[in-house]
Amino acid sequence: MKKSRFTLLSMMVVFSLVLLAAVETLWAVRTYRDMRNGYEHQLRSVLEEVAWKYAVKSIYDGNINIGGVARFAAFASEGLRTAGMTAICRVEVLMLVDGQEEELMTYGETFQGDTMSVDKLVEPLVLRLTVADPQADILANMRSILILQLLSVVVLTFTFIYLLRTLFRAKSIEDIRRDLTHNITHELKTPVAAAYAATDMLLSNTALAEDSGRRGEYLQMIIAELRHLGDMIEEILRSSTEEYSNSSLRYEECVVGDVVNEVITSLTLKYASRSIAWHIEVEPDVMVVADRFHLSGVIRALVDNAIKYSPSSAEVTIVANTRGGKTYISVMDRGVGIPRREQRRIFDKFYRVSTGNRHDTKGYGLGLYYVRSIVRHHGGDIELRSESGRGTCFTLHLPRYGK
Repeated sequence: MKKSRFTLLSMMVVFSLVLLAAVETLWAVRTYRDMRNGYEHQLRSVLEEVAWKYAVKSIYDGNINIGGVARFAAFASEGLRTAGMTAICRVEVLMLVDGQEEELMTYGETFQGDTMSVDKLVEPLVLRLTVADPQADILANMRSILILQLLSVVVLTFTFIYLLRTLFRAKSIEDIRRDLTHNITHELKTPVAAAYAATDMLLSNTALAEDSGRRGEYLQMIIAELRHLGDMIEEILRSSTEEYSNSSLRYEECVVGDVVNEVITSLTLKYASRSIAWHIEVEPDVMVVADRFHLSGVIRALVDNAIKYSPSSAEVTIVANTRGGKTYISVMDRGVGIPRREQRRIFDKFYRVSTGNRHDTKGYGLGLYYVRSIVRHHGGDIELRSESGRGTCFTLHLPRYGK
């Protein structure tokens, strides 16, 4: 997916979430307002009924006194109870004098906090019915609706976030694979071109071919480049280890020290031009039941990384011991280290900390993926400790007696 499309999709998702939240909020506000208006309308209906039935007659008869107001309040309470509303109320009788309201009589509850009032004009009087603000009751009735709305927004938000993360990861994998293809093409062409050039020189230059010393040099160059090519192909093929089952591994009791010595001998030849200081702290009796071939491959991959990501004068420490039924093998270096933000992804297939067209450090992001796959197939785990600029330590935790 192109970056512009990914950005557009992300903006559309964010806009959709904001729009959804706005719609849900608007709907909740309108619902609350409608319920409040309905409550007020019902309160007004009660006042209308009580006023016309009882209050108007008292007014016309000139029987406006505290007893009449108390009776009016009792009728209002009964009307509220019949309507399913709170029966606690206050009634007031007000006189209109030059357009101004003057209180004549009041009977009923004195409320603390917000209230809702409705008036009924019975000239020259104004009858007022007051109850506690119904906000709490309305919100209580809306609770289930609000919870469902909130849940729907949360679920959709997490769904959209998961979608964006999936798309972002897919884009990252696409970028990694594109870089991988570019790097593999470059790396494979280099040894092929070198071997081709050396072979062409031997075929086209008879004098060179007849000189045994020069001929040997060119043949050694061809062998070295072909070996390099074979190593690269082997590393790529390691990615198939995710298909291994426990039964496909050939378990045997391995002496860790012997395996480590084989790896050191091999890598010392490979990095003959490098200055490497080896610190080996492997107890002679350290054993582990494992597939020897893949155990050697795992240790080789870790040591190879320790050398590659160290300065020209590399310092590699290998420690192995057995504790509590487990065998621990640590490979430490004093190299460039791994940034903390990268550490959770370095075991991913094809992932490399140094991405893009970088050939100073060879690799395809398969080494650590291979290590973790093999260790897990053995029923173990791998621990990473690293700090940028100070080095890295990988520790294998393997069952002493096999999976």
